[in-house]
Amino acid sequence: MSNQEMQFADPDWKPSQKLDTKTDTQEQETFIPEPVNADSRERWNATPPPPPRQDMYTGLPPYAGAAPQQPVRGQYRQGPYRRGGRGIWFWVILAFIIISLMGGGFGSAFNRFGDGSRFSSPGFNSQQSSIIEKPQIFRVSGPPTVVINGDGGTITVQTSSDANTVTVQDTRNPGPFDNANDIQVNYSQSPDGNTINASVPGGGSGSVDFTVTVPQDATLQLNTTSGDISINGVSGQVTLQTDTGNVNATNDTFSGTSTITTNSGDVGLSQTKLGSGTTINTQDGTINLTVPANSAFHLNASTNSGSVDASDFPSVKVQPNNQGGTQATGNVGNASQGRGATVTLSTNSGDINVHKGP
Repeated sequence: MSNQEMQFADPDWKPSQKLDTKTDTQEQETFIPEPVNADSRERWNATPPPPPRQDMYTGLPPYAGAAPQQPVRGQYRQGPYRRGGRGIWFWVILAFIIISLMGGGFGSAFNRFGDGSRFSSPGFNSQQSSIIEKPQIFRVSGPPTVVINGDGGTITVQTSSDANTVTVQDTRNPGPFDNANDIQVNYSQSPDGNTINASVPGGGSGSVDFTVTVPQDATLQLNTTSGDISINGVSGQVTLQTDTGNVNATNDTFSGTSTITTNSGDVGLSQTKLGSGTTINTQDGTINLTVPANSAFHLNASTNSGSVDASDFPSVKVQPNNQGGTQATGNVGNASQGRGATVTLSTNSGDINVHKGP
């Protein structure tokens, strides 16, 4: 008989071998009893037992290393702090890129204003170096008069043996808001051909340097806002004016009522003969005058807060003035007051030095 038949035939019969029993210990399953009267919903929602814990992989020998350190349960590992937002350099670079892209349109649209002034940013300019223009050559029939109204550049005048030619060469220097190609210089010549004019329209931040070659007997009228003025070898009447630049003259002979004026620059004359009515004035600069040994003129010199040195000329008397400075009067050479030329030197807060040359 089979086991089932024996079970029904004899109530005390027991099978000789347990049914549905797995002999392999690895195949045995853990039996978890369930409550008899438990709700079926509770049985389905019961939390399953956790899976068996497995060791973390630490590599294969012989390259196995120490297992990484595991955080302790309940302990929160905080990552490195990172500053929110973008840094200031990001916005600086971004602004520079935007301005550079906009420069092409704005530079051309606003390069000229109605008053003739110029606008351009240095980052937008394609030309940032100085431009040396070709010399302007003017033919004259007599002693020329050269008139230059600069805008802050230097003016240099030298003489030539050619009595019928005036040459003017300009160098155009771009400023922070200028392109050298945009700087203009206007030239003109009088109908008789003996007066030469050169001027720079204002409004730009650049400057123009002038180099002028003239006959020795030329008359000069030179004006610049902040550049230096230098002349050499001229024998004529001069009017030299600069705001914050220096004025230097060497081996010149001033005739007529020549004047030199500067606001805060120095004036230096070396081996220069001064004609009647020569006036030199500076507000906050020093006047250094060296005259040839055969010079003859009457000197009037004064300074409000500086000193006067005319020790090479015993006839010149130096004494304090009413403003708290120093004044000097007297004859230089064989001149006497009322008979020779009169030279007037004045400065507000600088010194005056008059010396005799060889």
